[in-house]
Amino acid sequence: MPAVAGSGRGLSMDVNRRNLMKGVLTGGTLLALGIPPGAFAGPPPGRAGRFGLLLGNTPMDAAFAAGIRTAYAAHANRAAGAGPALRVVKLKGGLLNDYEMVGGLLEKSRDTRWIAVMDDGSAAVFTELARNAGARLILLGSHASSNDDTTVRGGSPGIPGLRHVWAAASPSHSAGGILASQLIALVRDKGSFSIVENFFSMQAQADSDRAAINGFVPGFMTYRLDEPDTAAGTVELHCSGLSPANGCELLGWNRAGRWMPASQQISPHETAASVKKEERQPYSAGWVESVGYAVMAAALGTGALGESCSSRAFVHQSAGESREELPRVAERFTSFVIDI
Repeated sequence: MPAVAGSGRGLSMDVNRRNLMKGVLTGGTLLALGIPPGAFAGPPPGRAGRFGLLLGNTPMDAAFAAGIRTAYAAHANRAAGAGPALRVVKLKGGLLNDYEMVGGLLEKSRDTRWIAVMDDGSAAVFTELARNAGARLILLGSHASSNDDTTVRGGSPGIPGLRHVWAAASPSHSAGGILASQLIALVRDKGSFSIVENFFSMQAQADSDRAAINGFVPGFMTYRLDEPDTAAGTVELHCSGLSPANGCELLGWNRAGRWMPASQQISPHETAASVKKEERQPYSAGWVESVGYAVMAAALGTGALGESCSSRAFVHQSAGESREELPRVAERFTSFVIDI
């Protein structure tokens, strides 16, 4: 029998890695559906005692962290239970090299709400680590950009340049309205974007001071799906620069639904003034920074909706053929907010 090279610790690490990857095979499949295994076990999320930021060694780390810090500085003093400092952990070797360290970090950081940014491959591993640590998912986001924005070519919606899909525990930690208000001021007539939020619990935050701001975002016309069967909850569509039918086409939704107007559209020109006056919300320098801002604000409960909603989407299409493209490269990353 050939000799086994290496120490007992190395053998143990190999076994741990194999066990982890077995979990990733199943966890990664569920991640693709937006429902990590065991993520919604336990009591509903409340206020966090501490906050941490885990940077997964992606090209977006710096911009994402900048948005996180801006939102934390702007809103943490108004969030009960938020600590005086944001703990930041950087994975210099990436999660696949440091997964044991991250597993130990999660196990030892009880009463902490972690915000994390990962590439898609590391996200599947992080999901399994969070599940093993008994974490509860608050927010899971998939974010992508491309330079092949074809939304207005031929007058038919195609693929928006910026695409975001979130799975959230409830409307109490919504990020969509915050990001939409950031992006519509950033993009204006230079591109298009879509944001989809799906809530696994329809429990909203009662008497939210920010419900009107985050429910009806300036620059968008709001529609609600008129369906006789309301068991699945309210579905909202917020459109800017296109009709509900074209918005559904861009999102891949069924166009046959009947969408009833629920708000009057405020001109995009009024967006910045309106939001800054009511929210005192700083604007980000780029789309990744905007995502970081929205994720942190949602983690703090700033984006809480005051009414029940099962899903909603924001769709923006720039106006006219004269629009100029924003300089972008194809990028993808995953964001997390979890409670330990």
